[in-house]
Amino acid sequence: MFRKVLVPLDGSNTAEVVLPYVREIAAAFGSEVILASVVDTSIAGADRLYRYYLERVQENLRKGLAGRNTSGEVKVHAEVLAGRPASEILVYASEKHVNLIAMSNRGRSGLGKWLLGNIAAKVLRATSWPVLLVRAPLGRMAGEEGRLLKQILLPLDGSAAGEAALPYAETLALKLNAEMVLLQVLEPLSDMVSGSDGSASWPAAMYEVEEKRKALALAYLEGVAGGLKKKGLRAYIATAVGTPAEEIITYAEKHASDLIAVSAHGRSGVSRWVFGSVTDKLLHSGHTPIFMVPAQPRMSG
Repeated sequence: MFRKVLVPLDGSNTAEVVLPYVREIAAAFGSEVILASVVDTSIAGADRLYRYYLERVQENLRKGLAGRNTSGEVKVHAEVLAGRPASEILVYASEKHVNLIAMSNRGRSGLGKWLLGNIAAKVLRATSWPVLLVRAPLGRMAGEEGRLLKQILLPLDGSAAGEAALPYAETLALKLNAEMVLLQVLEPLSDMVSGSDGSASWPAAMYEVEEKRKALALAYLEGVAGGLKKKGLRAYIATAVGTPAEEIITYAEKHASDLIAVSAHGRSGVSRWVFGSVTDKLLHSGHTPIFMVPAQPRMSG
């Protein structure tokens, strides 16, 4: 599933925050890693500068992989492309049949004029491949612990489209010995009744509706978790009530989730929230890395 990983870099240290995660995934899957930069042809000597930069990153990544118990040989390549960054990344991903694009969303002007943060947004909107988006550098303690992805948070909305990230999260968890947490967020019911003292309350029937919603959500999550447990995974379930994106971010930060795996698109499910808008909010909030999967991801060879 992760045989070939494309890593766009813009020559900045900020863009390189993705590399520890790439190293962990590549070691577990024996992935081929392609480090790529898109050269600004208007800058004299930019091609040579990028090649020198990528060779240095390539060597450091190889050294980092050398001490790991890798699942097969990990090949690391470097490519300098020319043209419009987002377009070139997407075209290259298609031509080389990549399985994952891994990048930072907070690059800054490095060796050229292109900003990886802007490019990440364009890639995310147009991609047919799963994207790992890392938003912040590792803390000192996280780096010292060795394993980075110990808990994967998988928000689900009860729809088949919302489950697009499930097989990817499952594969990651199995290979990395990570636990999975399945989370469903129920949007709050708004049909409140105002009392004479100005207070608001639900009519008795609404409490019954709320309990049924929670029961349906738990039954759905239990069913998904049960399938994961049969495969030997540690799977847990949780529900929350509130604004979906905010509750997902809050849960991830409160429970120290290492990765949020989410579908790029969904449709109204048990809890009525639509994954497209929720995913967009997740991508622009919080610090937890995001693993975004299109509802119909391209299956590269």
